[in-house]
Amino acid sequence: MTPRPIRKIQAYRDGRVLKDDKFHESAEIGLSEVPVGSIDDVASQPEFSASSISPEEFKRGWRTASWSTKNVPGRQ
Repeated sequence: MTPRPIRKIQAYRDGRVLKDDKFHESAEIGLSEVPVGSIDDVASQPEFSASSISPEEFKRGWRTASWSTKNVPGRQ
């Protein structure tokens, strides 16, 4: 069974890097409610690029990423 993500960093082509976790849901970036598949599955979709990073790289990215300011409709 593929585990669901618990934290996520999303980098945009315009230079923004956003993060999300189960405590900070936003309308712009969110955790998948279903398993997302392997990195190869994600990378095979034309709208995405994906690559593996080390746990240390993820931690650095997490510390420097911003929280999205676009709230989920109906939530604060």
